[in-house]
Amino acid sequence: MIHFQEFNLKDGQDRLDFLMKADLSARGFNIIGMFDNIKTVEKMRAKIREINGLAAHDPCACKYYWILNDDIIVGVITLRPTLNGFWLHNAGHIGIAIDAPYRCKKYGTAALKKMCELANNEFGIKDIISVALVDNTASRTMIEKAGGQYWDTVTAADGEEMARYWIKTK
Repeated sequence: MIHFQEFNLKDGQDRLDFLMKADLSARGFNIIGMFDNIKTVEKMRAKIREINGLAAHDPCACKYYWILNDDIIVGVITLRPTLNGFWLHNAGHIGIAIDAPYRCKKYGTAALKKMCELANNEFGIKDIISVALVDNTASRTMIEKAGGQYWDTVTAADGEEMARYWIKTK
């Protein structure tokens, strides 16, 4: 059963071990890249403290969650409750990364559906925007299985072609 735990200051060695070993990237893009090169629990918690501080002042700041299947971490999902023009164009509300050993097992689709519910229930977001690289068939299929309807294709700030989708929650 998929569930989430928000990154917090009680996160310990098991979370750090996951961040250090997990393959959460797609052609170099990593939704939790700010944790690269963090080698201690104390530094990981300091980064979480920094993220939480940003969120208190930036309406576009991400909330970060562990994706768990029972008690096993299978990935990370982010929610950006508010979008400005940059994030609307480049990333949308939700970012998701499933660790390589857990891909193609429907965890991503289940997590995306659940995060859409959370976004609606806790933040009142009825129309969620999710994006995927145009040639990332697995991500696009995941979004479509979660109810995503193709909107358009845009060139992101990094030059990548991104397919944008709407997911209606209610």
